Amino acid sequence: MKARKDYVRLSRTGKRFFFEGFIAQALPISDRVGMIGITVTKKLGGSVLRHRAKRRLRETIRLWNKENTFPFAYDIVLVARSKVFDLDFINLRDQWAEMLKKLEKNRDWTHETIRH
Repeated sequence: MKARKDYVRLSRTGKRFFFEGFIAQALPISDRVGMIGITVTKKLGGSVLRHRAKRRLRETIRLWNKENTFPFAYDIVLVARSKVFDLDFINLRDQWAEMLKKLEKNRDWTHETIRH
């Protein structure tokens, strides 16, 4: 995801899922392949820490993508949380997989938050 308008659209209309390592904002789509965006606020730290958080989340998604080739039907923005540095990749991948399962289960796309 590159355009700011996509991030804003998901922030306003997407469903939120809270996990230890990240917050996911998701919205189902039907007319194209889904996009994934990653954002890290300055509250997390300096640029080195922010880039490290992005790399960890990107690698989690890359490894999942390598194993799964089915079409992706959601736009998702991941917002890194401070625990992203404390978790190992297995936990991050488990949280990512759990989030995808929650997306499939929750077909009611009203603006609500789901805490885990």
